[in-house]
Amino acid sequence: MAKPIQISGENDFEKLLKRLSDDIVKAPAFLRIDKRLVECFENYDDEVCQAEFFWAMVSDAVRETGLSRLARVYDKQKNALGLPALLVTIKANRHLFADQAVTKRVGRMNASFADSIIPGSHFPDSQVLQNDLALVSYSDPLVRKLLDWRDKFGAHISSEQTIKRNIPDTGLPTQDEAFKLCERAFDVFNRYSSLFHAVSHLTTIIGEEGSVDSVFRHLRRGLTAGRKQSDEDAERFLQEIETTRRKAS
Repeated sequence: MAKPIQISGENDFEKLLKRLSDDIVKAPAFLRIDKRLVECFENYDDEVCQAEFFWAMVSDAVRETGLSRLARVYDKQKNALGLPALLVTIKANRHLFADQAVTKRVGRMNASFADSIIPGSHFPDSQVLQNDLALVSYSDPLVRKLLDWRDKFGAHISSEQTIKRNIPDTGLPTQDEAFKLCERAFDVFNRYSSLFHAVSHLTTIIGEEGSVDSVFRHLRRGLTAGRKQSDEDAERFLQEIETTRRKAS
């Protein structure tokens, strides 16, 4: 079971939130890129065939990065910063969510909103906190799948699994299951980020939408233009040969 992280106060806690949010936001972004790459590979087969090795390496790297970042979010290792450690740290430092602490903290950015905060509304509910801990723990079936992948195939390669492979493919997270864990992480993280300083993180990154498609559209235009230029050069070369032949005759 995760243990509370030793913090000196709200500044330390804020640093934990900021660092963990990076993986919570970017893990699903990498997985969405991976999903869109697969779709683009089908729609832009000609373009992909120009550099199949490159795209295969990109696809593997993007997928593994997404899963690795997601596994860090649910990390159960000692001293690791993940949701399990964050939640038990919140449990041990609920004074950071007391009315006076929240009002003072939020008031630095938005005084009028701080004045409207209802007393007790930002204090973590004990039962909800306990339920959230269960959702991010290794005992949860989906979390177990993810961390088993990380421990045996991702961050480490299990010699036993390499030889015997007694964990079937059904025992590893599917793409849909990975996305479910991403959504769960957002829900849990935003619940306490909102309680702490009235800020929630967006589920998508600015500039993300359409970015993968844009790459392949430009590849298609470039390939089309390149082939057109090659055809024109070949035609011009043939015309020059014909002209030379006629002059010679």
